[in-house]
Amino acid sequence: MSESLVETEGAAASPSPRSIVYRLWNGVIPPEVCQAVIDSFADEELYPATIQLASRPVEVVSEQRKTKHTFIEPGHWAGALVSHFAHLANLLWRFDVTGLGTLSILRYDVGDQFAWHVDALSYNSTDYGELGTGLERKVSVTVNLSDPSGYQGGDLEFMNGVGQLLAQPQLREQGSVVVFPSTVGHQVTPVTSGTRYSLVGWMVGPPLR
Repeated sequence: MSESLVETEGAAASPSPRSIVYRLWNGVIPPEVCQAVIDSFADEELYPATIQLASRPVEVVSEQRKTKHTFIEPGHWAGALVSHFAHLANLLWRFDVTGLGTLSILRYDVGDQFAWHVDALSYNSTDYGELGTGLERKVSVTVNLSDPSGYQGGDLEFMNGVGQLLAQPQLREQGSVVVFPSTVGHQVTPVTSGTRYSLVGWMVGPPLR
C-alpha cells in the first residue's frame, strides 16, 4: 500500500492526514476476481455517464465525461471489496461515513475520457435508500479491472492541493485499488486503443461541518 502526499517545503514533522491525496493498494485484487466483476455485467446494457451541472442540480451528457456505465446494487459482492478498502483508507482520514451509497462499473472505449473533476456533488438530492437522504460523498474508490496491456491511455491522474500532477504507473495495474477524499481533483485521460473497465464506488455520510 502506498500513499501520495501534498509536498510541503521544509516540513520536518509527520504530514497531516489531510495532506494525503490518495491511498493505493497496487494489484491487490486477483485478475480472476477482476474478470468476474466484468463478466457479471457483460450482458447488461451500459448507458452514457452524465455529469452534474454546478449551476443547478441537473445531470447531463457532456464531452467532459465520455464513458458508459451501469449502476450496481451496493449489496452486490463487488460492493464488499469497495467498502473494505474504503474503510481501511478512512482509518487515516476519519470521515464520518454512513455506508456505501453508490456503486458502478465503467467502460472506457477509444476516445472516452473524464476531464478534471471532483466526485463531491454540488447539489446532493440523491436518495440512498436505507442509508437515507441528504448525505454527501465523502470517500471515493476506484478499482482498475482491466489488464493494462489491453488498452492505451485511460490513465487515472490526480492533482494535489498545490497544483502538482500525481500519476503513478501502479495505478494502471490490474486489481489496483485507489481510495481518496471525494473533494480531490482527478481525471481519466483519453483512451487511445483498447477498452478499460473500472469499478467505482462512493462512501457517503452527513454533510461536512
